[in-house]
Amino acid sequence: MKLVERHIIQPTHRFYAEIDRLCFLSKNLYNYSNYLVRTSWIFEKKNLSYYDLQKTLSTQADYQAMPESSISTNIDDTR
Repeated sequence: MKLVERHIIQPTHRFYAEIDRLCFLSKNLYNYSNYLVRTSWIFEKKNLSYYDLQKTLSTQADYQAMPESSISTNIDDTR
């Protein structure tokens, strides 16, 4: 069972716009990486390594728009 924590941030919060932007970018990165992993598995019958996935994602505009420290922290936490 996974425990999750939910934070509800009101639109009047001073950081709402930035948090909304970062959530949107991270959603796009997650969906694109999921697409890459799935298509690699379905058509090539191989798993993409972390290195290959990170190398491909690093050229994406959403990846480059994210703050550098949050990307490396989030990716390292998933290992």
